[in-house]
Amino acid sequence: MEPETSETGTLEYIKSHSDVVMEHVGEYSYLVADSLSFILLGTLFVFLLHKLAARFLFRYVANGRLLRVIFGTLYFLVLVVTILLVLKQIGLEVGAVGSIAILVVLVAAVLVYFLIPFLPKLPFIPGHMIETNGVMGTVDTVSTFHTMIRKFDGTVVFLPNALVMASRILNYSYTPSRRIEMTITVSADSELAETQNRLVQIVSEDERVLDEPSAPAVFAMNADAIGVQMTIYCWVKNEDFLGARSDLWLKLVQACEAGNGITLSLPKQEVFVRESATPALSV
Repeated sequence: MEPETSETGTLEYIKSHSDVVMEHVGEYSYLVADSLSFILLGTLFVFLLHKLAARFLFRYVANGRLLRVIFGTLYFLVLVVTILLVLKQIGLEVGAVGSIAILVVLVAAVLVYFLIPFLPKLPFIPGHMIETNGVMGTVDTVSTFHTMIRKFDGTVVFLPNALVMASRILNYSYTPSRRIEMTITVSADSELAETQNRLVQIVSEDERVLDEPSAPAVFAMNADAIGVQMTIYCWVKNEDFLGARSDLWLKLVQACEAGNGITLSLPKQEVFVRESATPALSV
């Protein structure tokens, strides 16, 4: 009978305190829901403000690092204020603690602002197109020890961050435009001035070619017995670089085949025949 009495007492205790337990559960569930809602709304507000500033303000502000630190501080302040409100709802006194917490966030933001230039960091982020250690591709992820680069053929290369930091890095995503350089050798017998103008016209007709930072131009870079070497320069948007360069090469080849004033120089090789100085044998 004793086990039954003990079990019955436990059940009666749970029933008698179930209302109190459910009340506390309901109270804290509302508290958690309110906290999450505040974090969500606050983060969304700062995020939208950050996007608007990046679109309309960053281009006019020379010190972009200051704006990034300011918005990073706002994100942390939303989290700190939420924690303080939760502690206050529980019944804790957060007056002095709240002031200290906010002061710590502001002091940390000032320290980060001045220390960022001295902290080692990789000069790229995921999504950038880079070339380093003979590997060219798009950065997928950057972990504590490795940088994962996805090449254009689909293969993935893992490079140690220490090796990347010690190597020469070309970041093609930092510049909005890239220069295309194409070199051809034309016949010295052709009308060079007309050929030069025709090359400029072919390149300028492509809508992807930009007038800034400089308009398309053609320069004679070298001349020899084979022909005149001409180099074509033009600028396109970074994302159009590969496609535009390929299409411009095809247009140049087609223009040369059609005989539109452009005559490519054919490779030449001189052959000297030396007569044998050995006298013929008599029989």
